Amino acid sequence: MKTVADYLAETLHKLGVTHVFGIIGKSICPAVLKMVDHGLEFIPSRHESSSGFEAAGYALQTGRLGVAFATSGPGGTNLLTAAAHAKANNLPVLFITGHQSIQELGIPQCQDSSSYLADLAEMFRPATLFSKLVERGDHFGTLLNHALSIALGPNKGPVHLCLPFDVQTELLAECRIVVPEPEPRISISNLNRILPLLQKSSYPLIIAGKGVNRARAHDELLHLAEQFQIPVITTPGGKGAIAWDHPLYHGPCGVGGFPHADELLNRSDLYIVLGSRLSDMTICNLKPENHPAHLIQFDSDPAFVGKILDSQTLHITGDLKDNLQFLLGNLTEYEPPEREPNTVDYMVPLPTLPNLSLASILDELSDMLPYDHTLFVDDGSHGFHAVQRYKVKKPGSFVFDAYFACMGNAIGMAIGAKAAAPDETIVCITGDGCFMMLGAEINTAVCHNLPVIFIVVNNKQLDMALKGMQKTTGRIDGTLFEVPMDASKFAEALGAAAFRAETHGEFTAALKAAQELKQVAVIELLTDRDEIPPTAHRTVNLN
Repeated sequence: MKTVADYLAETLHKLGVTHVFGIIGKSICPAVLKMVDHGLEFIPSRHESSSGFEAAGYALQTGRLGVAFATSGPGGTNLLTAAAHAKANNLPVLFITGHQSIQELGIPQCQDSSSYLADLAEMFRPATLFSKLVERGDHFGTLLNHALSIALGPNKGPVHLCLPFDVQTELLAECRIVVPEPEPRISISNLNRILPLLQKSSYPLIIAGKGVNRARAHDELLHLAEQFQIPVITTPGGKGAIAWDHPLYHGPCGVGGFPHADELLNRSDLYIVLGSRLSDMTICNLKPENHPAHLIQFDSDPAFVGKILDSQTLHITGDLKDNLQFLLGNLTEYEPPEREPNTVDYMVPLPTLPNLSLASILDELSDMLPYDHTLFVDDGSHGFHAVQRYKVKKPGSFVFDAYFACMGNAIGMAIGAKAAAPDETIVCITGDGCFMMLGAEINTAVCHNLPVIFIVVNNKQLDMALKGMQKTTGRIDGTLFEVPMDASKFAEALGAAAFRAETHGEFTAALKAAQELKQVAVIELLTDRDEIPPTAHRTVNLN
């Protein structure tokens, strides 16, 4: 006889999970202690939201299940933001929350998770792909099997189980858990309709979204572009799908993009969209009269396919990598058309400023880091500066969420990724606003010897909000930090090595020293407050 907590821990171990992230409390104690007993390393975070981001970073880095847990009540509600972030980014994360014993339902309790106060099973439903309260031990196997089949299935994403204290400790004679096996998923009939559309197109364009990075379909993207000699642009979240200097790459489009990529958007007659929802962050500069005649959209989620543009749409459902491999495998005798080679320099000049320009730092940052690194970028002006200026050399090494766009997510994700890949250089670019939200998580990295390099861009304001409000309303209410933070002193207080840079030379020296230290390091980068971020296209009219 084993407890439900035993079966949960055994299953996670069989799935290859090595680390779990969360904050322990009474109602989740039995499950967490069994995870530790079964050899999983427990990394306690400083805030439950960060533990969810850490699990997401772990899932992204490994391709396996990430696990985040919290106690009942507010511990669980603090995980909700991270759950929605994982859903927006198609990351397989199992969120586990505690719950008072079923036998005690109806008794008012501290940190209640029942329908009498904060019904976590209900709250997690819109933020995940599946959420359920496990009311009995003999229901656990069925519900865990179902949750895993969804999290690791065709449309990967987060799931949630709420485990009452007495259910975790309930003894079961047996509990059969089936580990899901991936299966190829291709849309054969629609794939066969692609070639005629390509042959008729005069100006085809590949729009590579973050789905390319999530599916690890970088080689397939390259093969497709080279086979048909089609130019490639990237969405903000798709940055890094292709190396920055490939002859067929024409730069990022939309918010954080370059004008040249947006020009291609407006003149193409066929879009081949790989793993993008075509959100406002991507097509903000596309004019309504320039929607392409045809659209081929590879997307496992049909929610927005064919609904955004006035184009005749061919939907390719299923796994992006599997579909591209099938398509390319059936084009062995195809003669590519002669198209004009890319001789366009899509970059624009760097700004000239009296103080340190963030764009100038990002323009050279990849040359200061080893080839094998991953850069996690937080949301804000600094993120879109990175989308525009950072020169990705290794496809898939740039991680940025422009869709749910949760400030502070990159801090936790970088820590989770480092736990999964201790030998890889992991760097996080965050802002002073993000850092004041979840910067205490630096202490988690310090305590568990996870040497991430954090670059904190400090311009003493909520820059993206300030510049956007200033342009659209002429006002900047609530966007200035009257007492700016000292990020380097805060980092020192959390146990990290700290540096402060106000010039290009100081930053170069600090980054070199941080890499040599091989410990958690925070580089505070004080940049020019008046630098204009590449987000000005996306404005709101409040009149």
